[in-house]
Amino acid sequence: MIPILINEGELTIKSINKKDLNSIYNFLKELNGKHKLYYDNDLSFDYIKKRYIETLINSMEYFCGIYSQNELIGILKGRLEVKGELESWLMALYLKKNLLQKEEGNLILKNFEEYLYHVYNVRVFNVIVNDRCECDEFWEKNGYNFNRKLNYQDRVFNSYIYTKRRGG
Repeated sequence: MIPILINEGELTIKSINKKDLNSIYNFLKELNGKHKLYYDNDLSFDYIKKRYIETLINSMEYFCGIYSQNELIGILKGRLEVKGELESWLMALYLKKNLLQKEEGNLILKNFEEYLYHVYNVRVFNVIVNDRCECDEFWEKNGYNFNRKLNYQDRVFNSYIYTKRRGG
């Protein structure tokens, strides 16, 4: 797992560890009840634990908790890939309290991108979203452009890639 630690005022983004799994699971369960992010039978503690273990053994993946005043307010999960240059692939960004629509969501994304840029020299940022997300405006507002529609569906949802390039 890629070690990540970002402290910006009251905001902290950090790599999760085994003791965080229960709070991550409860956070996702609460969000799922409101927004149906996962099919109910797909979201279990074992599912979260498996995703954590997969990330832990892969040196190019990240799985982070997002905290405000030590309260879990979100998670992000993804990986870095070398495709000519180092790229970030954000597979999941979940925030509570509709923070995607508020400045806090923009600040979280900006701080995370800045960290990857300065520490790992990442210049290409990709995010995979499904059409259930209704978050196109958030990504476009933060400099991401629609790249392409994926040629498969996640059971029912269409998936799309948005990309942001930074610097030369």
